[in-house]
Amino acid sequence: MNIKAINLKKNKKIIVFSALLIFLIFSYVVVAYVESRAAFSSENNLNTLLKDMEICVGGEAVGIKILATGVLVMGTENQPNLSIGDIILEVNGTAIDSNAGLITEVQKSNGEEIKLKIDRNGEIKNISVTADYSETSKMYELGLWVKDSSAGVGTISFYDKKNMTFASLGHGITETSNNIIIPINSGGIVKTKITEIKKGEKKSPGDIKGVLYTNVLGQIIKNTPYGIYGTLEEDMCFGKEEIDVAKKLDVVEGKAKIYCTLENNKVEEFDINIERVLYNSSGNKNMVIKITDKKLLEKTGGIVQGMSGSPIVQNGKLVGAVTHVFYNDPTQGYGVFAETMINDIATIK
Repeated sequence: MNIKAINLKKNKKIIVFSALLIFLIFSYVVVAYVESRAAFSSENNLNTLLKDMEICVGGEAVGIKILATGVLVMGTENQPNLSIGDIILEVNGTAIDSNAGLITEVQKSNGEEIKLKIDRNGEIKNISVTADYSETSKMYELGLWVKDSSAGVGTISFYDKKNMTFASLGHGITETSNNIIIPINSGGIVKTKITEIKKGEKKSPGDIKGVLYTNVLGQIIKNTPYGIYGTLEEDMCFGKEEIDVAKKLDVVEGKAKIYCTLENNKVEEFDINIERVLYNSSGNKNMVIKITDKKLLEKTGGIVQGMSGSPIVQNGKLVGAVTHVFYNDPTQGYGVFAETMINDIATIK
């Protein structure tokens, strides 16, 4: 090979390498620009929303009761047209909002074809089914397991004093293994008295049990992947000071605190550490947190069911809320950004 050919080959390699380098630099600049624009837009949106709010920290344990829109299919036998997670809205043109209502309408069929209107992953469908007569129950049965309501203990994340609204849980109320968000027909938060705390252990999550009273503190309006939101019937914000809300990009690894209620209906603060911040996570698992407070570890073993929604405060600002516990390590779990929850609560004013 002569010198001219060798030089030409080298020049081609240099050109290809230079083109690749320019492409990579250009791609990096574009991505950085898009991310910075998104962050700037997100910051402006948060600031705009907060101008019409007065946010204060929660931490109170409350009873949470909801009645679903329609009935949720939890299991099925011999009904190929129905799937787990389907929501039955109507039976032969009659709206259904309870298990009892479904049973009543099915009995009217006398074994003939039944027309159902269902919600399947947000898409409305019309299907047909038939009920079999059971000699045991002396009734027509569809062979379904359904659910029409849900109740439990959760924690208030924050309040908007100006608009008398609240945010709680940090995650949605779901059913079935597919984590279907239950559409709400009606629901509310009620007073609760904690009666028992089951300490969490590895592969055995703990929980907080309480008595749910009938006096309603607030009405639940929305159930979203990032929490439940509603309006207050009572002024639970009385005496609470307004707190700044941190943008998600201001959340950093390091020490922080959570607020929750374990006994005597008293909100207490406990030390935690934010181990990792997942800035690009779009769900409700935006940060990894670890309980470091000895008192809390002694009482609960870490994060337990019922603590969902516990507000997370860092450097004097509300940064998020507790959402999940690690199955293999109850001292650790996830939190959702407060900024995300602010976007949700803004829609119910």
